[in-house]
Amino acid sequence: MTEAVLITGANGFIGKALVRHFREQGVTVIGVDLQGDGEQVFAGDIADPESWGQLLDQAQVVVHTAALVTNAMPDEDMWRVNVLATRNLIAAAVRHGVRRFVHVSSIVAYGNAAVGEVDEEYPVHAHGGSYVRTKLAAEHVVLAAHAQHGIDVVIVRPGDVYGPGSRPWVVVPLEMIKRRQFLLPANGAAYLRPVYIDDLARGIVLASRSEKASGQIFNLASEGHVTTKTFFGYHHRWLNRSGPICLPTGVAWAVAELTFRLQRWFGVRSEGSGASVLRLTSKAWFSIGKAAALLGWRPEVALDEGMRRAEAWAREQGLLE
Repeated sequence: MTEAVLITGANGFIGKALVRHFREQGVTVIGVDLQGDGEQVFAGDIADPESWGQLLDQAQVVVHTAALVTNAMPDEDMWRVNVLATRNLIAAAVRHGVRRFVHVSSIVAYGNAAVGEVDEEYPVHAHGGSYVRTKLAAEHVVLAAHAQHGIDVVIVRPGDVYGPGSRPWVVVPLEMIKRRQFLLPANGAAYLRPVYIDDLARGIVLASRSEKASGQIFNLASEGHVTTKTFFGYHHRWLNRSGPICLPTGVAWAVAELTFRLQRWFGVRSEGSGASVLRLTSKAWFSIGKAAALLGWRPEVALDEGMRRAEAWAREQGLLE
């Protein structure tokens, strides 16, 4: 009998893709998010999992995607959602007899200072803003539960996940380009490791099922890398704009941080902080050999095709007007 899978953050970008991929394979899916839809997704706060504990009783596998993915929120909010709520959730999963807990982390766990090809044995580094630090702390929570209670865990570190509906890699860049606020540090020569959303979802499904995945950490990213100038050049072409503007890191950081603080002073929330700029200075890319060997996973959607789909979606949503 196929195990039932509970997905947190089921209304989110990654969560929605996972719900679709699992259901296409005939798997019973229980979606949980802050706001339910009355049909496929139940309303529930991951910080208080016992309030919907009856759903955990029905699941053998939990895939935890719910998180704040931003550099614009206060540190205490980031910690409360990304770390404390994860601790509460996995503790409840232990109490309710969940067999496997799949935690969706991020390649930011390696820090912005990593250089060259990085595999899963490379040490993590809290070099970055609140998002980096809280993703690291959340991984610690999951591994501690595994060590203390024996719950089967898998940690997935996605690359830069893009595609239709991606806020950090499609929506926000388009918004900032239209406001003429988008610029790149490191003269546009830093690296991104884009992985298309459907490729990521397929990898997470494999990680949730494979016996070889037990207790493992997996990078799910592109093979190799592209420069930030190459990646965000697509967005500028979609909008018929020249660019992107590329600056030395120090200049880009100062401009972004000053603008960010001014906007915050006037009550405007923005992703264009110094921490976001540092996120775009990485010179690392990530080995996916382990995922290939143990899960049989490799990305299938090429960047040109993935960006074509993202552009079509953005046009349908009126984001390119």
